[in-house]
Amino acid sequence: MAFLAARTTSHMSGARVVSSLSRSEVFIWACAIVFLNQLFGAAKETMSASPSELISQLGAVGVFQLMAWFAVFRLLIASGPAPAQLRDLLVVAAICCFVLVPSPESVWLTALGLAIYGWLVSRGDQRQRAAAIVLAALSVQEFWGRVVFKFFALPLLRAETVVVGTMLQAIRPGTVWRDNVITGPNGHSIVLYDLCSSFHNLSLAALCWVTVRNLRDRPWQTRDFLLGGAVGLTMVLCNVTRLCLMAWDEDLYRYWHWGDGKTIFDLGASTAILALSLYGSRANRRAP
Repeated sequence: MAFLAARTTSHMSGARVVSSLSRSEVFIWACAIVFLNQLFGAAKETMSASPSELISQLGAVGVFQLMAWFAVFRLLIASGPAPAQLRDLLVVAAICCFVLVPSPESVWLTALGLAIYGWLVSRGDQRQRAAAIVLAALSVQEFWGRVVFKFFALPLLRAETVVVGTMLQAIRPGTVWRDNVITGPNGHSIVLYDLCSSFHNLSLAALCWVTVRNLRDRPWQTRDFLLGGAVGLTMVLCNVTRLCLMAWDEDLYRYWHWGDGKTIFDLGASTAILALSLYGSRANRRAP
């Protein structure tokens, strides 16, 4: 970023402006730094591994995350040509310095900082504001949502246990639950941990919805939030159904937790969430 700050500057409306650089270009460079750091972080542990293992590790950057990054860059490229001020360069450069911290959390601290600053200086630029929203949602899904979840994990897991246990008890008498443990009449038990919770998948569904919604160039409407609720409810129902099957017996547990059932769930839930988001976005576009 240092060479960018050295470009010719001029005064406009009392602010120091970088005449040959737009604000969107500054954010594009900064987001590229964050994106590459995410890829390097995903691949650094397998740099000495085979190409297939490296590709598998990079696959940890899922489809919805890549969709979100595509949306961020597309929205920034299409945003207004407002000239960058020297303040923009200095603030963005300072935020990007966080990626130098040797911690995986630093990437998402940087992303959230860029999202907040991008929102604050959008000044009516709807596309830049939309890019900031998607970047913030990506940061929350990848890291900050899990931080918040830790503070409420126990009551949330217990609440989900009650829902799953009640459903199983209605169709399979003899099922009991306590805290985050569900036990069937055959003695088979499962324990709900954070990675099994609907909240873990809910943040991914929210990222898909936010990404698709913000790619539409129009103001937010009530129907957008109703669609978001429908997307979240769909993901919760999918996850609760899977948990019910896992709690039925040992064979189903292995199938839906480790076997082909896990792949079926991942593909089925992701397809349903994406289709619902696209359908709702299409309906929104046709609204008068």
